[in-house]
Amino acid sequence: MSAPNSAIGTTLRLAARFLRRDLAAGRLGILAAALVVAVAAVTAVGWLGDRVGAATTERAAELIAADRLVRTDDAAPQAWLDEARERGLQAARTVEFPTVVAADGSTRLVSAKAVETGYPLRGELRYAEDRESADRVAEQRPQPGEAWVEPRLLDLLGAELGGSLEVGESELPMTRLVTAEPDRAGMFGTVAPRVLMAWEDIAGTGLVGEGARVSHALLLAGADAELDAFAEWLRGADGPEAEVLTGTEAQPAIQEIVGQAERFLGLAALITVVVAAAAVLLTARHYAEAQLDRVAVMRVLGARQGRVVAIQAAVLGAVALAAGVLGAAIGFALHAVMIALLTDVLPPNLPPPGPLPAVYGVGLGVAAAAGFALPTAARLRHVPPMRVLRRTAGAGVVRTGGAYAVAAAVIAALMVWRAGDLTLAGVVLVATAATLAALAIAAYAAVRLAGWLRARSGSRLLWLTGPSRRPGATVVQVVAVGLGLMALLLLSAVREDLLDTWQAGIPDDAPDTFLIDVAPEEVEPLQAFLAEELDTEVTLYAITRGRLDAINEDRVRPGDFESPRTQRMVDRDLNLTWAETLPEDNRVIAGEWWGDDPGAEWSVEAGYAERVGIEVGDEISFVIDGEPVSGTVTSLRELRWDSFNPNFFVIAAPGMIDAHPEYITSFRLGDAAERVLPELNERFPGATPLDIGAILETARRIIGQGARVVELMAALTLVAGVVVLLAALRTAAAQRRFEASLLRALGASRRRLEAIAVAELAASGALAGLLAGIAAASGGYLAARYLFDLTYAFPGSVVVLGAVVGAVTVAGAGWLGARRDWRSSPMELLRGGES
Repeated sequence: MSAPNSAIGTTLRLAARFLRRDLAAGRLGILAAALVVAVAAVTAVGWLGDRVGAATTERAAELIAADRLVRTDDAAPQAWLDEARERGLQAARTVEFPTVVAADGSTRLVSAKAVETGYPLRGELRYAEDRESADRVAEQRPQPGEAWVEPRLLDLLGAELGGSLEVGESELPMTRLVTAEPDRAGMFGTVAPRVLMAWEDIAGTGLVGEGARVSHALLLAGADAELDAFAEWLRGADGPEAEVLTGTEAQPAIQEIVGQAERFLGLAALITVVVAAAAVLLTARHYAEAQLDRVAVMRVLGARQGRVVAIQAAVLGAVALAAGVLGAAIGFALHAVMIALLTDVLPPNLPPPGPLPAVYGVGLGVAAAAGFALPTAARLRHVPPMRVLRRTAGAGVVRTGGAYAVAAAVIAALMVWRAGDLTLAGVVLVATAATLAALAIAAYAAVRLAGWLRARSGSRLLWLTGPSRRPGATVVQVVAVGLGLMALLLLSAVREDLLDTWQAGIPDDAPDTFLIDVAPEEVEPLQAFLAEELDTEVTLYAITRGRLDAINEDRVRPGDFESPRTQRMVDRDLNLTWAETLPEDNRVIAGEWWGDDPGAEWSVEAGYAERVGIEVGDEISFVIDGEPVSGTVTSLRELRWDSFNPNFFVIAAPGMIDAHPEYITSFRLGDAAERVLPELNERFPGATPLDIGAILETARRIIGQGARVVELMAALTLVAGVVVLLAALRTAAAQRRFEASLLRALGASRRRLEAIAVAELAASGALAGLLAGIAAASGGYLAARYLFDLTYAFPGSVVVLGAVVGAVTVAGAGWLGARRDWRSSPMELLRGGES
């Protein structure tokens, strides 16, 4: 055997021997437990996130009847369909347009929609054979030469199913009642009632031609990779300008809620990783300090520094791999349990779990060991051989800030990787750093105060001897315990408040119906009707249509923008309104809302302003009824799309817009729909109700599954917090045994030692808990305000709870874990000293 191979073999044999001994002695137990918890958390969230994310995507896809929605100004060319199908994708075109239909001498404005074979690609199209029959899932779309209609259209026309419907230049028999469309979820653009027909019948109607007001769409379904590749191909393809959207992107309310759900889940996982990392850091130093004597003997026997580092790396690598595999197995089991507990909010056919979370989890275990533990263990190469003769030699070898700097960098990298959101990772990083700094400063001040009080109290405050004698260990203990308690509080009391606030964002009485096309003279009668029928007061918003014409006198053209979505936004009319007061679900984030005597002023939604390049102070103009209307942008607003109330990109000051408005409103019908809608249609035939119940139900289900997942994730963080507490108590165990032996030698009783230790632990726990409570309450408030845009009050009770829980937990855990320290024989002074 060659010399290098022999050296490697010797190193591995020594590493295996040391690993067995350290495991038997319990030196690696908490380190391994911390790694297992971190890996289990990441893998469980990974598998759960992948599968629940797929379920959420599927549910959102149902709202557009496809995996991707391609919006175009003209019908998608046949070449696009051929390309999509060659890539293994399903494809179908739709076109929607308002028109007037006639039957039995009556006419009515409807929303006509023509669809190709295969529609819908996702979700269910439902129909009924007649009014008395239960509806069922349609196995195919309407056939050429027939029309499906909404039941209320028959009432409005006074017609019967089976009669003929005049649609443009065609007559189509009404063969079925359409009861539900998966993509009938537009907020304001859809005009009801619906007439559904075959794509082949469009040409015969003569209604879709040059200058017609129509909405074209190409629906796609298939594998994500192929969908993304097709979208990339589409950018360079000949044909009309296209905008490719997912289900969440097509629905602002769902997109906002999905984003919040992802941030909640990411926050829970990040906190677990941070807390587990703290446990690894603490136990790594304790482990390294326990190796000082062993390494000193190795150095006396001729071991080089490189071999010392190699042995420590091999030991930690073995622990990391084993913990990674075990953590991944536990994570898989946990994700399966979570899936079982979420059965009622998940679709039945979830995709199978993939291997990537396990790979990421094992990689995290290795990275955590390499970043958190190895830098400290590598310091052992500096242990001097003199320690064999003089125990104090090399005592400060592992006490260096370099290892913590490396660990901080690794934690930051892991957090950014795991969060997938720089804002979320940044907020958690800053909050963690601020918490650690506050805990360290407060702990140091408390130690100094303890030393001052101890010096002036004689023997009356003997329990302050420990903190003043070992200030470094006390500060580390308070910081670690505080971090663990902060996680416990943040993901218990504060988490519950946050989730309650989030779920309350869509209350039980949230609007499920929009009413559009309300004439000005119908506003007061409609309000009275709804107040009588639904016992509710509704606010109606005046709207008119306008197209953005200029910004600071520079004409706005679609070709000025690269994004197809922005091009479409500036190439179509917007719903504009005017208001004296700021709508309830809006918040000014730049500039100021107008006062009592406003001039020509606009308020613009922040996202729209960013897309088209509008800032506070800009002069913008809209063309309304053929006339330009100009004004100054005096404020930018954030909207709550998930409020399901009318929202507007642009609001004008009162008196700016001189146009003939229509009005819109939203309200909840619920179970009263069958009773109220027929009379509503009869008394206000010009108004059009839009059912947004599908969006509302999807939003509630996503929030429900997100809340349940975060609650389950909190359990993992609780385990990580307990591991940190145990690790923190272990850091001072050796010194506590030494002090117990010394005091016993001086005549102190076990009861006296126990009282001193419990008082010391309770004091440090109360301090850590107090600071953890403040940090948790502040973190919850900041998270609600800046990450989730929720209204959330600072929970002062959590601060008191933190102090009480900290004192009781640390004193109790310390008493259970250190009972043998107080029973130590004075002979231990001679046998082991502080080792």
